[in-house]
Amino acid sequence: MKLPSQKKILKEDLKGAPAWINGLIDPLNSFMESTYQALNRNITFTENVASFVKEITYKTSSTYPSGQETISFRNELKTKPIGCLVMQVYEKTTYTPAPGPVYIPWVEDQGSVVVSTITGLEADKTYLIRLLVT
Repeated sequence: MKLPSQKKILKEDLKGAPAWINGLIDPLNSFMESTYQALNRNITFTENVASFVKEITYKTSSTYPSGQETISFRNELKTKPIGCLVMQVYEKTTYTPAPGPVYIPWVEDQGSVVVSTITGLEADKTYLIRLLVT
């Protein structure tokens, strides 16, 4: 759906309106402009959707996928998370993407997000993993 072309209310549009309406026009126009800008492809996860981005450094052992420790980090949301999405995974020294597909098994436990063995990586490498927790 396209946004409407009208972005603000002009005083000229309200001929014959009582004087008190002038005190409403500025706050209303400010709200309309902010909303218009947000809906014009400016909605972001971190500012407009209950979520946070978490970057972790993940070292795979030589015996990967066995022998990996769990990772735990604080849940920054006001509610329990419902998803943990993989945004980006790459090997830190070569900046090459993981062979994948990468899967992040996770649970929420007493205010923390606990991640088990991440699959889809290679043994004995260090990865930067960017997650979106919603």
